[in-house]
Amino acid sequence: MDMLIASAVFLCGIFLCMAMGWSLAIGLAFGLVCFTLAARRRGHSWRALAAMAGDGARTAMVVLRVLVFIGCLTGLWRASGTIAFFVYHGLKLITPNIFLLAAFLMATVMSLTFGSAFGVAGTAGVILSVIARTGGADLAMTAGAVVSGAYLGERLSPASSSSALASALAGTDQNAMQRRMWRTTPLPLALSLIFYGVLSVLFPIRQVDPTILNALQESFDLSWWTVIPAVILLALPFFHVKAVWAILISCGVSVVVAVLLQGVGWLEALQISVFGCELDHPELASILSGGGVVSMVNGMLIVLFSCTSSGILKGAGLLDPVKEKLEHLTERTDLFFTTALVSLASAALLCNQSIALVLTEQMVGDQYRRRGQGGVDLAHALGNTAIPLPAMVPWSIAVSVPLAAMDASALAIPFACFLYLCPLCDWLFWRGRERKKMAES
Repeated sequence: MDMLIASAVFLCGIFLCMAMGWSLAIGLAFGLVCFTLAARRRGHSWRALAAMAGDGARTAMVVLRVLVFIGCLTGLWRASGTIAFFVYHGLKLITPNIFLLAAFLMATVMSLTFGSAFGVAGTAGVILSVIARTGGADLAMTAGAVVSGAYLGERLSPASSSSALASALAGTDQNAMQRRMWRTTPLPLALSLIFYGVLSVLFPIRQVDPTILNALQESFDLSWWTVIPAVILLALPFFHVKAVWAILISCGVSVVVAVLLQGVGWLEALQISVFGCELDHPELASILSGGGVVSMVNGMLIVLFSCTSSGILKGAGLLDPVKEKLEHLTERTDLFFTTALVSLASAALLCNQSIALVLTEQMVGDQYRRRGQGGVDLAHALGNTAIPLPAMVPWSIAVSVPLAAMDASALAIPFACFLYLCPLCDWLFWRGRERKKMAES
């Protein structure tokens, strides 16, 4: 009963934060207090509870370090013209009969380098939505294509905070996790390309407004040198360089590019890495300004409170009754299906992708470990369920924030085909692998 009361109060706090427009970190801090009091009522000492919270915080520290560097990267890529390069050349490739396909590809490439669905939606997504409205394209289809591409990359980018959190929760290396996920990406990617290719032909855009292109040319040197930071970030992990080092090296190169090509001062570059980039051009100020470590503070607090609460929940055994029921569900279905179901339920209840990742690992992680499928297998399953599936819940910030940035409605979700093709294809792959194991045994 104490856990039910704590959960109910916690959920009320989360919904109050959403209704009032407050940071979810406030609701999560409140939840930490609720779960701590519930565990205390069950007889756990304050010292034991502090140790449990410390275990969760140690997991968070791995991710927080990455988030700090990602914050630097997002500011410096704006200043160096790296993001502007991708937006400019992506828009130049757009023709009326391939608009939706180009939107998907542009969002995919940017998210592979940028690592943030919110960042992609707030830059390329905003521009593409403006083009869709002025050119007579369907806004729901356009937003769906952007969200699809954004979450394809968020699973696989070395700069993805979601991937960093999933690998940290599973206790494995982020590069190993993403190399595994690349194996199950080609099929849903190919199906998505066909889907958006057909839609592009059936629903062509009438025209493309060149205003943004002209503004980018006026504000940045868009030579090929500006793409070097992105190439470094994507290439180094394939040479077994840890994601955090790839991000740091990319940050360093971005500073050099910003100084030498864009006329940014060395001290100014340091300020941008902390406080973000501010552009004066009226056409670009609301689109490309932002980034910096400061922009990641809210996300860092969400991860910290989520992981600390996770430590309390796990150490005090507060979720054990629910985990037992999920084990029975796994026996009737399969483990991947249970993981996907928990991911959706967590996102629907708590409206946040980071919390869904933490809670899903809490609920099913032990089942993976008992089957000898911990580490990379668990991280892979989280990456293909708890990262894309929360974006299918209309009230989850995983999709509501990107859609709000593009001034689009939840009607875009059915057109974000990669969100459901990714877990579906992986589930089919999982079932095939399980049947093969059973046949061999």
